[in-house]
Formats: sequence, structure tokens, C-alpha cells
Amino acid sequence: MESAWSIDFKLSARKEFLQLDDRAKAEAKKAIADLAEDPFPEGSVELRGHPGLYRIRFYRDRYRIVYSVSEKQRKVFVQRVRPRGSAYHGLSSRRES
Repeated sequence: MESAWSIDFKLSARKEFLQLDDRAKAEAKKAIADLAEDPFPEGSVELRGHPGLYRIRFYRDRYRIVYSVSEKQRKVFVQRVRPRGSAYHGLSSRRES
């Protein structure tokens, strides 16, 4: 049986996560833990125009986690943890580790 995937945060995504209110942070924590079990859960969507970047929704669909996946390294790279309105501005399709 394969082990769970590891999670790496981009520094700015870690800061975004820490700035969430307690309820949103708890839901984000659960969503990220779920990504460690399955990086492509139901509801994850590859972003149009950004190959290799995915998003999941959390906290009543008000927030997004934007991430990339390295199947070779078995890692999920969390790029952003932001409100829906600003989650996609200025995205790069490059993987940042």
C-alpha cells in the first residue's frame, strides 16, 4: 500500500493560511490533510490556462486552495490559500517548491 502524499507550502501560502480566521483555518487544515490522502479529490479542478495547477474549495466555497502535484516525488505543493475573489490573480503555471 502506498504511503500518503507529503504537503509543501509555498511561504506566501503558509502566511495566507495563518491569517485565516479560526473556522476557515480549521476547514483549510482538514482540506489539506485530505489532499495528503488523495491529491485529486472529488471537486478538484485543473485551472484553465494553468496546466498542472488545481484548486479545491473550502469554507462554504468562499476560499480556494491552489496547488500543484508532483507524482514522482509524491508531493502536493500548496501555492495559495485565499478568498475566491483573489485566488487566481497573477498565477504562474510554473511549479514552485
